[in-house]
Amino acid sequence: MRLIYRGVEYEYDPTQGTGDDRFSRFREPIMLTYRGNHYQLDPNRPVRSKVEQQPRELIYRGNRYWVGYPDGKPTLPTVSKPRQAANLTVTHRENLQRNLQRRIEIARQKGDNALLALLEAERRQIV
Repeated sequence: MRLIYRGVEYEYDPTQGTGDDRFSRFREPIMLTYRGNHYQLDPNRPVRSKVEQQPRELIYRGNRYWVGYPDGKPTLPTVSKPRQAANLTVTHRENLQRNLQRRIEIARQKGDNALLALLEAERRQIV
């Protein structure tokens, strides 16, 4: 039976086994074009084995997914919510104090006593 698919002609006989040998005739490289890019496919080259991917997190259009993990998703160490909130509170307070200290030092260098008084009052409110 003569078949044509997108201009490529080939002979096919459904009575001859599974048909795996029908492509063994194509030994010359095949030129492919996809979206303007040209590719050369060599049918004589053995198929590459699938290489294990390193586990990683990927994001596609805002959707997060993971590849290479046995369960499909990594297992993260669990931190309790109260402990996590306490850590955030401490970090936030340290950042506020560090920023305030920097502003106080700048006010001292400029000799701005009015601003220095306001910043000292702010420090008493934070503590």
